[in-house]
Amino acid sequence: MQTKSDRIYYLIWSAVLFIIEFLIAVFVPSPSWLRDYGGDMLIIPLIYCLVRIFIKILPRLMPFLMCCVGFVFEIAQYFHICDLLGFEKGSVMRIIIGTSFSWMDILCYILGMLMIYTGIFIRKRIQYETA
Repeated sequence: MQTKSDRIYYLIWSAVLFIIEFLIAVFVPSPSWLRDYGGDMLIIPLIYCLVRIFIKILPRLMPFLMCCVGFVFEIAQYFHICDLLGFEKGSVMRIIIGTSFSWMDILCYILGMLMIYTGIFIRKRIQYETA
């Protein structure tokens, strides 16, 4: 059972990650490493935290599943799904899905997944040491 404190924990992390993503998108000029890859590394932990606010099913498998969600979006970009579905430039759906496939994005999603697993390990270690 997911406790209220777990939900608050993931809500706070969701907000922090969303703010960081927003700041990167608005204030970091492109091209730059942070703009091109930092946001991609953080999107998987952001999605994970958002999902964990509501769901605690398969918590050890969930980071991998969230990474797979990123892969699906990247594959959709490879097949130009936005063009096939007729989303106009600048539309919300085109921004959410993205338009350019990159193997580096796949690597960033994997690194994001590893960040989640590292965070889980650290949190469990802190909880164990304080108990």
